[in-house]
Parts: sequence; C-alpha cells; structure tokens
Amino acid sequence: MSANTLKKHTAKVGSGSGCVFQPMDDKSTYILTAKHLFQSRNEETDELEYINDGTEVPITLLEFDGNSWNANTQNLTIMFEENFFPHPTADAAILKIDYLEGFDNIHIRNKRIKNEYYLCGFPSRLSNQDTIGNRVATFVVARIKQSGDFFDVAELSNNIISIDEIEGCSGGGIMAFDDKSNVFVTGIQSRMATNVDIALGEIGFVPVKYFEEIIEVYKDEGKLVELLPVFLKSFVSLIGDTFQFASAGISREEAALSELLTAKAQFIQQSDLTPLAFRSFLGEQRLLIKDQDNVELKRKKVWTFWLELLVILNIVKDKVHNVEDLEDILNRIRFFYSNTDKDFLTTHLQDLWKLDYKDLEDEGLVIFASNQIYQRPGTEGVLDLSEIISDISTARRAFTKVQNQAIASGTIDIAEARDFPFDCFKYASLTTFKEYAAQELDKGFVDMKPTDCYPLLKELYEKLLP
Repeated sequence: MSANTLKKHTAKVGSGSGCVFQPMDDKSTYILTAKHLFQSRNEETDELEYINDGTEVPITLLEFDGNSWNANTQNLTIMFEENFFPHPTADAAILKIDYLEGFDNIHIRNKRIKNEYYLCGFPSRLSNQDTIGNRVATFVVARIKQSGDFFDVAELSNNIISIDEIEGCSGGGIMAFDDKSNVFVTGIQSRMATNVDIALGEIGFVPVKYFEEIIEVYKDEGKLVELLPVFLKSFVSLIGDTFQFASAGISREEAALSELLTAKAQFIQQSDLTPLAFRSFLGEQRLLIKDQDNVELKRKKVWTFWLELLVILNIVKDKVHNVEDLEDILNRIRFFYSNTDKDFLTTHLQDLWKLDYKDLEDEGLVIFASNQIYQRPGTEGVLDLSEIISDISTARRAFTKVQNQAIASGTIDIAEARDFPFDCFKYASLTTFKEYAAQELDKGFVDMKPTDCYPLLKELYEKLLP
C-alpha cells in the first residue's frame, strides 16, 4: 500500500475536500469535512451563515480500476440534520451519503503513533490537470503539534509551501496507512485560525475527536452512528472469514472441516452477542495487550478469532451463547491478538504477566493468536511451560519485583497481591490448536454426516475448552 491509495478516501466537496469514511452502518457512508465550506459571511451582520437547505453541492469520488483513477461526481442536496451535520463550535461537519462499498478499511485515530501522515485534498492549483488522479495531492506531514481550541497544527515536510498552494484542501483528511491495507484519519484540514500563529509550511486541522462529538449529539436519534467498523455491530459479516487453514494444498479433511465449521458459525445469527457487546462488557483495556492502541480492536481478524472461539464453545457445550452468558464465558476465557507476523510469544511473552486478568478464575484459559499459524512451544496448541523455563523465570522475577515495589509504596495492599499468572492460568494458541484438531481427524471424516461429525469435534475441542 502507498500514499497513492489514500486518494480513494479523498473526495472533492464543492470548492474544498473531504475524507470518505465508513461508519458502523451498512446503509450510509460519511464524508468528514470542514464546516466552513458550507458557510458564507452575511455582509450586513458580518456573521457566518449556513447555506440554505436545498442547495446542491457537487461531490466527486475517486475509484481506481487497476490502471487509472476514475471520477464519479454527483450532487448532494444539503438538508440540515438529515445529511449535513455541523459541529456547533469546531470547523467540522459530517455529510451522510448513500452506502459505498469498499471503504471499511479506514479508522479514526486519536492517539497518534509514528505512522507517516499525509494531508490529502484537491488543491485548486491542480484543477487543470489532465487526469482526475493528478488533481489530488498528498502532502507529507513532518510532525504534528497540538495547540488546542478545536484546532491542531501540522508541519509539512515541504516547509516553504504557502497557503495558496494548498487552497482547496480544506476538509481533506490528515491520514496514514499501514502494511495491512488499513487507513487511519487523525484530523481534517481547516482554514487558518485567527488565534493560532501559522508559519510557512504549516497547516491547521480539526482533530477527529470533534467529529465524534457530532456523532454523540445525533446518535440517540438514530441520525448518525459511531465512527467504528460496520462489522463490530454483528459477527454475521465475519462468518466467511472463519476457519481458514494454513496447509499448502489443503487436505480433503481440512476442506471438509472448514466447510462444516463455517456452516456451524451460522448459529451466531440466533445470538445477540456482538463484538461491541464484548468490548462494552470487558472494556477496551482488558482486551488489549500492554501499550496496544485501541485501533487493534477495530481489526476484522480479532473478531474473526472470537467468532471461531464461539463456534468451538457452541460445539463443546451444545449451546448458543448470548449476552447473558458473557460473564460466565469471560470468567473462564480471555483472548488476546497481536497484529504481528511473528510468533506471538516471541513478541509478547513478557507482556502476558502484565495483563488485567480480573475475574478470570483459577485454571482459566488465556488464548492468544498472531498472524503466524504455528506458535512455539506447545502440545496440541497448549503452552508447555517446561520448554521455556528460562523465559518464565525471567517473567517471574520481573513480576515479583513490580509487585514488591507496589506493596512497598502502598499502591496495593499485600492482601490484594495476585499470584504469578503463569501459575494460575492455562495458555494456548488458537491457530495452532485449530491446525492440530484438523490433523487429528479420521480420514473417514469427509464422508460422515454432520450430525456424526460434531461428537468427534466435541471430543477434540474439549482438550482446549473442557
């Protein structure tokens, strides 16, 4: 993925720009933009006034066909609080348009990490370029400076660029991307603020938190929904991504198992469990590894793994679990995912003792996964501590030191001190266990009726979830 891809999320909005964003809605797509694009100054009162309802504003969206960028322009008839939602104070507005497929890879990011950010927009000076793709500019952001008052400042890497050169970018996104095809927006470019000193090569922008404030005003009325991925409101859209096996030249048994379990996952349509329900019940921090950004909980893979766990639970317990079962499930099981292509334990073993295991019962199961299928070391996917004695000893010393310091400083009472997690809980790799279970199946499995398969799977899966 390159900065060029950010053009897909960049819209031309009237004389300015916007950022195309897919919220947790399968009926509408939003454009995050600048409020001042829809205002003009009354010459008599010198007050800013919104354009009239019924005003048509041209919206141009870009689509890449594999060779070139193509434009799709349509007029949006502005209707206040129907498809146009301005912030009362900040230079921020949300436009609500018909649903567009293919934009669910974009996420808001309040916590700015070290990604390289870009200002993306349609500067007026490029309006005569021969192709639509060349009319969109991506300016590299060198660093971001917080300044407050609904307004932050970004310093562009081209530190001699003038405002004239980026005129038309108002409303454009301050965006970044990663190597997993995800796009992150941290703000929307705004006009210059009179109470902020802007140097040459600097631009002002409205942080995304003010767009979240717009959502808060209108979500209870059902006019807007949260700026979260649509799959968080239901597991159903993730069913097709479950139980993919890693073997090169997948065996007949694995293919049959994948088909059977994917079909079994349809039970989730009878359940009121959703990714949001898990997040609300536990809170974000208890679903994250130490120092992880909460954007990790907006990745499909996290919730695809959770759905696989629910399918395994369904087979073991012969029960469709619902929200009322969450407390029982999470008292027995915790799951942590890392978006790394490395072995999970290589990256996070020393993080596991730092996690919040509140309410997880003794002998509870801690399941982990990364993008690497086979995790070390384990028997049937379950972590074998005897094979990593040195690593566990290092973790135990660090745990004891931190806990003793907390007791000495009075941060915790000695009665509140917890036991070393590796002594209390069982740890297992979900991906390794799935592969193990597939390989243990009898060759005749592919010819069995589903009703005869489930008892065999129940026996296998009880090794992970007794």
